[in-house]
Amino acid sequence: MEELTSLGESVAATKGRYDAACKRLLAERQVLARVLREWVPEFAGAPIGQIEREGFEAEPRLGEDAVGRDGPPGRARLLAGEDVTLAEGTAIFDVRVAALVPGGGRVELDVEAQDDFRPGYPLLKRAAFYAARLLSQQGDEVFPGSHYERVHKVVSAWVCSDPPQAFAGTVTSFSIRPEGLVGEAPFGAGECDYVQVLMLCLRGRRPGSSPGALGMLEVLLCDGIPAGERLAILRDRYGMMVTREIEEGVGDMCNLSDGVFRRGVEQGREEGREEGREEGREEALLGTLRSLMAKLGLAPDAACDLAAVPDADRPRLLAALQA
Repeated sequence: MEELTSLGESVAATKGRYDAACKRLLAERQVLARVLREWVPEFAGAPIGQIEREGFEAEPRLGEDAVGRDGPPGRARLLAGEDVTLAEGTAIFDVRVAALVPGGGRVELDVEAQDDFRPGYPLLKRAAFYAARLLSQQGDEVFPGSHYERVHKVVSAWVCSDPPQAFAGTVTSFSIRPEGLVGEAPFGAGECDYVQVLMLCLRGRRPGSSPGALGMLEVLLCDGIPAGERLAILRDRYGMMVTREIEEGVGDMCNLSDGVFRRGVEQGREEGREEGREEGREEALLGTLRSLMAKLGLAPDAACDLAAVPDADRPRLLAALQA
């Protein structure tokens, strides 16, 4: 049992480092610039190079700002190569940065890496709460007193790497829009569009098949593409400069993803032997899938994705896992 516990802890630690590597990639200026230009109206049509060079007030902050506090941002720390530390259970923004709108203005941007689309509560409610906190935290930082005219627009973008199939390959924007209930008052959409939530649902089973920046995110974050091939696609298809940081981030994602799977395989085999199961391919694979589900909190379908289970084998294995 001690060996199993050790293996489980190793899987969890690898998953934590994987998540941290994912967030570092999302914080790259080249990535943020493409998200802003494609899905935030204030940046539509701006040259990518201009957004990368001039579009950010400072470097993005990773795992530093608390969600649930007003006033000065709460602090947490990002350990080198490891997961974000959540001080006393406080929720922390994954990636936060002030983006500068071409021609004037500012947008407070939050980007969240989310691999569990149904974590036990409606994810969209959490996204709306994060956006509301981005707005309310400006009270002390931006407009002391009653100077609400100084409020900046906020955008909370959620990158969902493992959504249900019905959501895969979609981008949905939620924002405030005028709706005339009695008569038509002359409010313009731009007057009230100061909160935006983006749900970016990747197509993990066919990474890179979605158009534009969504395909770029799939190539960066989804499994199934070797590191060298990913970098070539980012350069040739999406016009990205393969910097040392991006090369290291992509390499970490690939290596750590392989590490999670290998440790799951080891634990699955060990559990299979302890339960006296025959050491066949399917028995070992079922053990692997159960281990991934138990230690990483994955749904059966997500465990099959991580283990790259062929489509032909999925129905049989899913039925066994759900029995």
